Amino acid sequence: MSSLWQIAARRASIRTAPLSARDFLKTLAMEFSHSFVVPSYNHARYVGETIESLLNQQTGGSEIVVSDDGSTDGSREVIERYRDRVRIVYPPRRMGMMGNYNHAVAQARGTWVSLMGSDDRALPGFVTAVRAAVAAHPEAVLVSGNYQHIDGEGRLLKSEKVLSVKPVAPPPENFHTQLAAVKVHPAAHAFRKSMWENVGGFDEAMHLYGDWALWLKLAACGTFVHRRDFFSQYRIEYRPGLARRRLPEVLQDSARIALDVIPAVGRQIPGADPVIMARASRQHFRLRLSECARDLGPDERGFAVELLRPWAEAIGEVALLDRFAAGARISGGLRDTAVWRLARAAYKAVR
Repeated sequence: MSSLWQIAARRASIRTAPLSARDFLKTLAMEFSHSFVVPSYNHARYVGETIESLLNQQTGGSEIVVSDDGSTDGSREVIERYRDRVRIVYPPRRMGMMGNYNHAVAQARGTWVSLMGSDDRALPGFVTAVRAAVAAHPEAVLVSGNYQHIDGEGRLLKSEKVLSVKPVAPPPENFHTQLAAVKVHPAAHAFRKSMWENVGGFDEAMHLYGDWALWLKLAACGTFVHRRDFFSQYRIEYRPGLARRRLPEVLQDSARIALDVIPAVGRQIPGADPVIMARASRQHFRLRLSECARDLGPDERGFAVELLRPWAEAIGEVALLDRFAAGARISGGLRDTAVWRLARAAYKAVR
């Protein structure tokens, strides 16, 4: 897994004269180009809104690539109306979520790429904020921003600020802040395409959290930049029962991130702290158990216990898992208290 600087050194070695770090950063800034990538599946009701929001950017010039993964609800007819303004690609077969992510990003021509769900909307200043971040920090490999939640009718529900990341975070800090929970929103980011290629793209063994796995891998490659701008609107609460149906996939992905992805990436990052990694894994595990305990009755928890047992054994939390299996309510720790929620709300208001 190479860093941005290692790739720079390799590129410099083929030139007739060495390329200084300053000149390399200037070159990166001058080469900025951007692609919005929309992996689409069965969002005929919303995909037109998504595309319109991407066409309505204050800073123009971004290409838009839409990859429809075999929709059966009329999405293709909606997408084809935009053929003169966007690039439309169709995978050769049904790819699934992460497969379609990779297929779509592979088509992008920009040096920077932003994924946008086919039911979400970009706010007008999205690209302006990304361009400004890259100009100020040309060494960055990922830029993230804040986001808003909207409902099925497009009504604003709330604005969300990512509070626990710094404006500029090199490794290992960017890695440490991503360990217990994802801090880069799936609809409010841009990543350097060359680094996506460098780490092997999205992990197609993941069901839902392939984006989180990618951010963790990118943390080994260079600096993350976070902007306080609101990049996008993320649609929630319009598919009743979806979270419950996806719970097995959430648990499978969480365990894979904790047991496979984080340890592998940690070995690549000088200064990655095993103590922080272990503490974050226990915190992540407890939060997952707490969520399951709220959503599942005692007689519904068998599948969760089975999926989480290898993780529990690895971090020494078998007793906690057994309590959950017996029907106990599991606290998520300090972050699961009213005091924490009030403090967070106050901090968010002044941030």
